Amino acid sequence: MSEWTSLLAVFWVLWLLDGARWEHRRAFTFLVGASGRLVRAGFSRARLPSTWPGQWWVTADDLPLAVSPFGLCNRSVGAVGRPSERGWVAQGWRWEEVREVGRAGGWIFINGVRFCPDSGHVTAPQILAWAQLTPEAREARIRLQMSRWFQIGELRRRARVLAGRTQIPALLNAIALCGGLVITIYVVGGGAAYVPTGASERWAKALPAILGLLLVVHLAAIGSAWRAVQQLSPVRPEKRRATLLSALLLPPQAWRLRGLVGDGYFPVQHPLAFFLAFGGASARGRAGFNVLADLRWPIEVASDSPVARKVTGWFRAALAEKVSALLAAQGVGVEELFAAPCPDSPASCLFCPRCRDQFVARVSACPHGVPLAVLSADRK
Repeated sequence: MSEWTSLLAVFWVLWLLDGARWEHRRAFTFLVGASGRLVRAGFSRARLPSTWPGQWWVTADDLPLAVSPFGLCNRSVGAVGRPSERGWVAQGWRWEEVREVGRAGGWIFINGVRFCPDSGHVTAPQILAWAQLTPEAREARIRLQMSRWFQIGELRRRARVLAGRTQIPALLNAIALCGGLVITIYVVGGGAAYVPTGASERWAKALPAILGLLLVVHLAAIGSAWRAVQQLSPVRPEKRRATLLSALLLPPQAWRLRGLVGDGYFPVQHPLAFFLAFGGASARGRAGFNVLADLRWPIEVASDSPVARKVTGWFRAALAEKVSALLAAQGVGVEELFAAPCPDSPASCLFCPRCRDQFVARVSACPHGVPLAVLSADRK
């Protein structure tokens, strides 16, 4: 059985590594179950896929830029992730200065200078088109684009459609996964020692036939997934057909077909939209708090230009208005999110409203420069 053990070891290693990758910047990976409930949300450079065939995943970046009727800058505003991405040199452009906009290597360039990551929230052609508009028309386009980042109902609808169209491949994947686990436990875990000798011999003889049956299940799953790909039109760049052909030849790659079919199917959204669409009350509250805290108490950078400060100020106010109304519509109480915390010690007298850290010394601001608030006496 040593040959079988080596083969199974290679198979499971390939299965674990398939879909995992390391990105240059942090982003959210949302893992959602077949019921449409959020299973896990991670914010890191590592992108880890699901381990159960019934789940699917989607990634989302925080906004890498801020826009306004009079200019744009590459400061991240209204971020859910902590710490937010600030790894590029701050730039601020007036719209009349924007002459050329392009994209290369996952970045947007303005006038030949690398501006911000190409997250898809705003495209290079959009930026160039907005530069040609009047301030009034530009503001209307910006507010419309802002609304498109929070399509809660559309996300839920697409999740239901994806789950419905991929029922067969997900079921076949689950059968194949369970079959693979049983075979692995029997071969590697010494299952032959726990069954009668005759049954063990019959099992060993039947093992090739069982693997052949799993191959048939694999081919049927690929076929049904291909049909689902034909039915679900993508709205983002994707490589579903090429990945399916690769999975046809490499079975470990074909046990997450629901997530594969969902590649590019969900529109570019603010991460808060995914929390509100699929998350529970606790996850929605934390995400809403992070966004509004970043809008109300931003971490200022002294080197930012006056243009960048003006742009982020306008965008921060517009986004805060949008997010506050959205949270209220989803049943998330904004005032409850920012209620003063209970003191963590008798000596605590101040707290940071952004990160909720508490202080015992009478200082005016936290290390990030955010003004501290007084802990209410009735909460002590």
